[in-house]
This record gives sequence, structure tokens and C-alpha cells, in this order.
Amino acid sequence: MPGSGQSEKKIGPEGHIPISLEVLKLDHLDSGGVVLKVSLFVTCLADQFGVQAAESSVRLLRRFGCEVVFPAAQTCCGQPAHNAGYAREARTVARHFLEVFGEAEVIVAPSGSCTAMVHAYPELFRDDPVLHEQARRVAGRTHELTQFLVDVLGVRHAGTDLSGLRVAYHDSCHALRHLGVHAQPRALLSAAGAQVLAWDESCCGFGGLFSVKLPELSQAMMNRKLSSLAVDAIGADVLCSTDLGCLMQLGGGLSRAHWGPPALHVAQLLEQGPEALAAGRTKGGRV
Repeated sequence: MPGSGQSEKKIGPEGHIPISLEVLKLDHLDSGGVVLKVSLFVTCLADQFGVQAAESSVRLLRRFGCEVVFPAAQTCCGQPAHNAGYAREARTVARHFLEVFGEAEVIVAPSGSCTAMVHAYPELFRDDPVLHEQARRVAGRTHELTQFLVDVLGVRHAGTDLSGLRVAYHDSCHALRHLGVHAQPRALLSAAGAQVLAWDESCCGFGGLFSVKLPELSQAMMNRKLSSLAVDAIGADVLCSTDLGCLMQLGGGLSRAHWGPPALHVAQLLEQGPEALAAGRTKGGRV
């Protein structure tokens, strides 16, 4: 992730997302006027492994009138350090996030997990009144993508056609249990014509460092989840979620087993429609 300087890059017809992977120029979408200026927090996983999800997030936001900017000094939200028990290091990273996004009108991330971490900043700085208040303000302006589209912008239809598509939607633990994101992505997928299949809502077993420290348990949880996919969501055309970590876990499991649908970020489906599904198949089930 870029981490030097405090410049802010506007993403427009002639711009690009200045992250480590090259992205294509974004098509201009006439929204009839800017609704909000959105600062995109791209997240580490989107930067390194899911640039298509970042691109689709930008296009979706612009489709509904948002001016999207990318604060070039952004890095990590601090969740890996926080989850590992390194509170001091997590506060260092979180303090940088507050410096970079402190003046943002709205912050949107294609991740429930990273958004939930930002929402945890007030507690992280509970012993520092100044940073606690700043963290509280920033957390209140930080949203997961589908949550922002539905709850803030009032979007009811994403503007793409997914008619007949059978979607196995996976709730990431942080999006569902920390942010309450459940109905929003399902509503957008259903409104686009997709059939959202009822499926096991348990954890995929990723959990960031959890999958590294306890790989056997992580894999067992993943296998259980994928077994339920074969029973409860048989015939699914695509597996999707708000979170790339979960998609890497589940998509990787499907790819190694040589079966099942491709795993894609919900932003890709909502922005690209069936084209995203075709691209996902060529990647062997990976995001």
C-alpha cells in the first residue's frame, strides 16, 4: 500500500487508483451531479489480491453520483496487530488512519471486516480523550460498501441485470455480527434479478491470523462451510460476499477441490453483471 505523502487522488475519467496493482481507466458515468465526496479505503486485501473489487466499488459509487477520491497515504486499518494482541502497534496504525481520513466527508470500504475495525477505534483510544473523540467521529463516517449504498444513499437497484443467477451469499462475521450487514447485499442482489439461496451462516474459518495460527481448525471450518454449500445451495452459479478474506478462503477451497462456483466480491456482481461471472470462471474460482 502506498504510504508516503498526504496527497489525495481524484478518481475520474482520466484518473486511476494509485495502488500497487495497475487498474484500468474508469468509464465516465453521468450521475447528474455529485451526491457525496467519498474517500475510498481500499483495504490491504483489495490492494494486493482483489483490485477488481476496488474498481467495481469505484464504478458503483460513481454510478450513484459520488465523487470518489483515494487518499494516497492510506495503509492498513490495524486489524492484524489488534487481533494478535499488539495493542500499541494497532494504535500506531489506527492513528495514521485517523490522520489520513480525519477530514473525509464519508469513508467507504469494500470490506465489512476493515470497516468493523475502524468502528473499534474509539475503544482502542479510550484512554486518550482527544483521539477517542476523533476516532468516534471517523468511525461514524465509515461504511461498508453495500451498507452505504442502501442505508445512506437509499439505492434500491444497482443498475445491472442478474436475472436468473443463483447466488450463494456468504455473510462475513464482521459484516454480519459487528455491523449488522445482512439485508443490504441481499436486497441489491435480489433487486437485480438474482435468486439469493438460503445457506449456512456460519464462519468460513478464515479470521485473518486465525487461519495462520490454527490452520487445521481453519480448514475444518472451511470444509464444513463448503459441505453445506453442496447441500443447501446446490446449483449455485456464484458464491459472493462483502469480504475478500472470506472469498479467498472459500474460493481457494473450491479451487483446490476442483468443484463449485466461482467466488466473487459482491461489488463485482452488482457493477459488472454476468460479465463478472464469466471472468471469475476463467480464474478457477478465485477472486
